[in-house]
Amino acid sequence: MKKVLLFCAAAVALLLSASCNKGADNKEVVLPAAKYAASAKKLILKNSSSNPGILSVEFTESGRYIVHNLVPKAQAVQEFVRGTYTVKDNVYTLSNYGTVVLNGSQITITTSEGSVVDNFEEAPSLPDNDFYTTLARAWKVDKTDISVNFDGKSAVGVVKNGCDIPAILKELEQKGNVDLKDENMAGYVVKEVNFTMAKTIEIAFTEKPSMAGTMNYTSDGKFTYELSGTNGIEVFTGKASGEFNVNPGLGVNQILLTLDAEVSSNSKTYKGKVSFILSPAA
Repeated sequence: MKKVLLFCAAAVALLLSASCNKGADNKEVVLPAAKYAASAKKLILKNSSSNPGILSVEFTESGRYIVHNLVPKAQAVQEFVRGTYTVKDNVYTLSNYGTVVLNGSQITITTSEGSVVDNFEEAPSLPDNDFYTTLARAWKVDKTDISVNFDGKSAVGVVKNGCDIPAILKELEQKGNVDLKDENMAGYVVKEVNFTMAKTIEIAFTEKPSMAGTMNYTSDGKFTYELSGTNGIEVFTGKASGEFNVNPGLGVNQILLTLDAEVSSNSKTYKGKVSFILSPAA
């Protein structure tokens, strides 16, 4: 099975740059906190083995919810369910899902299949500073720039608006004269990339289930993260480490995400680099 690890595999230098082009100043991007920042939190359920398999429920700063489900073997359970939410008086209404009511440390989740009552603990949050509150929101991919070195040949480059993985692979195949068609990648078009104060990274696709994982930060601004796949499909799965740096010269409120990447097919693994220009989606 081919693994297309654009976001995470074997990265040794992951640079997340926040900058905007404001004349000669090139100041770092500082955005107001996203609309739902005051309501955002990640709730880890205490008894996920006895409820229908819900591990956590997260309400993001941009008004998205992420429900992380336990996925038993041989069952078609979606690992990450996501959508938008609204909140009033500790009652969260989740689009196409149901409601979540919080009462102290107790959570009541009501869906079309019934209600679940459990206790929860809240996941720790990042420091409340300009950098993290700027980062903690949903981002859209304006442009993807990827270059891959196939068997020592000169790097093959592809630049695309957005992040359409099938289209990128097709052009890489044509330019590099390689076969990357051993897994169906249809539908893997990135819709949004979410970073949250609860140390979550989530990638939402237009036609496929979301993927999410945890980012761990150190005091010097470096971090590692790990993404989880969905229903055993090993796409975008893996770990990475990196650090934050400022890169001036982009458009207003755009940030740059640059990392080492791998594109693997059968027994071969090709090294490369990929950069994403992101702008706020919400």
